[in-house]
Order: sequence, then structure tokens, then C-alpha cells
Amino acid sequence: MKWLLLGVSLAACTKPGSGASIDFSRAVPPGTDKGPAAARFAGDTISVAELEQRFAEMNPYARARYQTAEQRKDYVEGIVRFELLAREAVRRGIQNDPDVVEAAKRVMVQELLKQELDEKADAISDAQVKQYYESHHDDYVKPSMTRLAHVMFSKDHRAQAEEVLVQAKALQPMDYAGFGKLAREHSEDPRTKVLDGDLRFLSDDELATQLGPELKEAALKLERIGDVAPSLVETAKAFHVIKLQGRQQALNLSLEQAAPSIRQVLLNETRQERYRALLERLKAEAKLQIDDAALAKIVVDPKAPTVEAKGPQPGLVPGPTPAPPTK
Repeated sequence: MKWLLLGVSLAACTKPGSGASIDFSRAVPPGTDKGPAAARFAGDTISVAELEQRFAEMNPYARARYQTAEQRKDYVEGIVRFELLAREAVRRGIQNDPDVVEAAKRVMVQELLKQELDEKADAISDAQVKQYYESHHDDYVKPSMTRLAHVMFSKDHRAQAEEVLVQAKALQPMDYAGFGKLAREHSEDPRTKVLDGDLRFLSDDELATQLGPELKEAALKLERIGDVAPSLVETAKAFHVIKLQGRQQALNLSLEQAAPSIRQVLLNETRQERYRALLERLKAEAKLQIDDAALAKIVVDPKAPTVEAKGPQPGLVPGPTPAPPTK
């Protein structure tokens, strides 16, 4: 179907008198020697060599369906049926149908992007991988992390802290909303109070530095996600009711271990760069102009009823992702 769509799209889009010729001949494997014919129809042939190539391209399970001459005949007749129907469609001018033209454009755009972004992509060198690994070292080597939520009280509010501890321990382990409510209503830490007491992921050193070594030690004793420390955690400056929300294992990937994922990241970045360059070139050559004022006057009512579509919807492709920031 793909070769047909490409052909009919050219027929629909080529301007009269441009001199472009449209070839609707049947697609055969490149380099296939015609040789003896297994079938003839409408001035065309299906050669034995072509069929041998087609069967060789199939996986073993598909090949098993064509072990008898009768099964191979069914395959040939299937090809002929498709070709005859395609030719009849062209004879009737269906290649100019808007739906067909739009479908052909979509196939051509996919093929164009494949050629420009994938087949022409440069190989990622070991030096590029190493440079990326070194500049993003913290993404591949990091300590274990703990995520806590807390309700903090100043040292002169121990009684209130004890009351909240009892309420926190009465909650179900996975009741994060309940613990968050306690933090919003009682915590004296303005930074985390609005976050339901969430301290985000912190390493042991960060916990000790930011909140105190006592809190780090108490966090290490919590075994299961959802556990609440059985007693108040007293630091030099405050009392804390803490709940374990998550843990992350330490990460220590070597350059060799990280290389496959880094190559994929760099390949994706290269594809996006090529995509941006291609689009900018095509827009410049087309002298693209967009009237922002006209667009601003268009009313798009999300509550209005949907009207019946008139013709196929236009093809759309996403814009390139923003270029990664340079370090």
C-alpha cells in the first residue's frame, strides 16, 4: 500500500506541466532479476526470482504457510488482487480523493523524517559519551536518598508535638493525606507546611546538615514505607514527628554501564537538532508568514457542539523539543 500512496500523492500534488512523471508500476525488491515468470497479468509479471526473494524475507512462521504449490498460488493471487484493485482505483481517479492525498502525505512525511533524522544520523563517538558522562556525573553516581514528611515544633511546644505524634501514629501507614493535614494545621516549618510536610528526597548527609544528625539516625530506623517514628525526634532546635515516604537506592554506574543510555540520549539530541534545522530551512524557503493578529481574533469555544467534519483533518507534526541547556 505504501508505494501506491506515494505515487498517488505525487499525482495529486504535482502541478500540471511540471514535467514530473508518475510511475504506478508494481514495487519489486531492488535488484531482483525478472527471469522466468510465475504469473502474468495486464502487461506485468511476477517472476520466480521475486517470489523467492519475498519468501526469504518472511519469518519462519510465515514461510511455513507456503510449503505447497497451492499455498504459493494463493499468495500470488493475493498480490494480483491488490494490483488489479489499485489500478482500478487509479483508473477511477481515486488518487485525487482528499482522504487518499492526506494519507499519502502522512506516509511521505514519515519517510522523509526517517531518512533525514535516522538514516543520516552520525554515529555517537566514545569521546562524546565520555564527555556527557563526566558533565552529568551526578546523574549516574549518587548516594542513597530518603524521603520524609515531618511536622515540626519549636522546643517550647513539646506538649503539642506529643499530641500530634499520637494522632500520626493512629493513621493508616499509607494515609499520606492524613499526615499532610496534620502538617498543614500544626507544623511550625513554613517551608514544608504548605507541602504537607514533605521534605523531598535527601541524602543522609543532607538530612544531618539541614535538620540535624538526630533526625538522620531516626530516619535510618524506619523500616517500611508509611512508618511513623515511635517517639518525637528532638534536635538542637526543634521537635519533629516524622513519617517515611520513600527510599532510593544508592546509584554508582560506571562509564561502561551508563554508555548505552547515554548514546540514546545523545542520539535523540542529534535527531532533534537535525529536525530543528530541517524545519527552519523549509520555513525559510517557503517564506512562512503567520498573522498573529488574525489568530487572536479566532474564537474557539470548548463548550460548543462538535460539527460534522468537512474533508480529512490536516496532518500535524510536533515541533522540536527545546534544545538542552548548555552547562
